[in-house]
Amino acid sequence: MQISPHLPDVARTLEALDRGLLSFVNALAHSDAVCVLERPAQGAIRVACEAYSTIHYGMEDKMNTSVVCPGAIGVSTDLLKLAQSVNDLKADFKAVCTRLSQVKVRVPVKGGESPTRAIPAIRAILRNIQRSDVNLLAAYRKIPILKTPPVLITFTRAFTRAVYQKSVDELYTMLLPSEHPKASADRARLQSLDPRETYLALVMQRYRNLRANVFYARLDARGRGRVQIAAELPILYAKDRHEAPEIRFPEPDSATATPARSRQSKTETTPFLESLPVYRYNMPARHGRRT
Repeated sequence: MQISPHLPDVARTLEALDRGLLSFVNALAHSDAVCVLERPAQGAIRVACEAYSTIHYGMEDKMNTSVVCPGAIGVSTDLLKLAQSVNDLKADFKAVCTRLSQVKVRVPVKGGESPTRAIPAIRAILRNIQRSDVNLLAAYRKIPILKTPPVLITFTRAFTRAVYQKSVDELYTMLLPSEHPKASADRARLQSLDPRETYLALVMQRYRNLRANVFYARLDARGRGRVQIAAELPILYAKDRHEAPEIRFPEPDSATATPARSRQSKTETTPFLESLPVYRYNMPARHGRRT
């Protein structure tokens, strides 16, 4: 695959995101925002700004990890609009990158058994535009914004796994560029499925994440008085209209706690494919799209 046709869109949307983040954090840094973070420190706004703007890997950062900065910040409506514009720019960048997420290209390497190796096309493009240190997880992660005033925000840590419903056709396409020794056999297994079994589960490893249970002062536009949202970044809400919400953080030792309950899995215990962590759904809800 030629990456050159996609390079301008990646560069354009990433540069736009850079500008949007800079405008937002500059405005936040010079505002009279009310900031409450899990780890209180002088310069809390500065810490929050760094969390919002860090979309690059540091020298010692692990891959597929990102800054976690629990907290809540009361800001003006103008700042809420700036934050929403950043989220729109993040969505634009992610949309461009997602089109290349399952595509790999070969790049030259030195000192290996093979003169080339396959890498994701988006990483090749970022390397080409000298932005190889971009952390896609951080770049995609949206700023949590509350459009309805909260009265209580309770943070909790969870140990979960991501399960993505994928069609057989989607999985077959994912396996086409794979160099895994079992990929060919897995494609054959997909083709051997009953035609009625059109969806399988792509199951990722369990990971720790931070959530916030938000209780509103009134019902939101969708008639909800309470929502749960991802909260790795500080939550923004409009200040001055209501009293500041009560904010509760997890106990210090809750990050290592064992999950209190486990739900019955909707997937079989043994993987269906060998080159991807793909499972069949349990009977009887195996045929057709699950909801």
